[in-house]
Amino acid sequence: MIFKKIEATLTVEGMHCQKCVARITEALKGIEGVKKVNIDLNTKKVNLICKNEIAKEVLSQAIEKLGFKVI
Repeated sequence: MIFKKIEATLTVEGMHCQKCVARITEALKGIEGVKKVNIDLNTKKVNLICKNEIAKEVLSQAIEKLGFKVI
């Protein structure tokens, strides 16, 4: 079986602590197809590895429901 991974990066405003990171990570991992989430709090970058293509809007909505802003 061939595993095709798709990588994406989002910039998120409003993250201030590890609790913010944990909330966003949990929300994104709840989306079908998201395999790995890595967040750099210093750069405000959210790096994702997905098993299939996922619309940016779907990812953004999951984050923005928590009160953060995807730019």
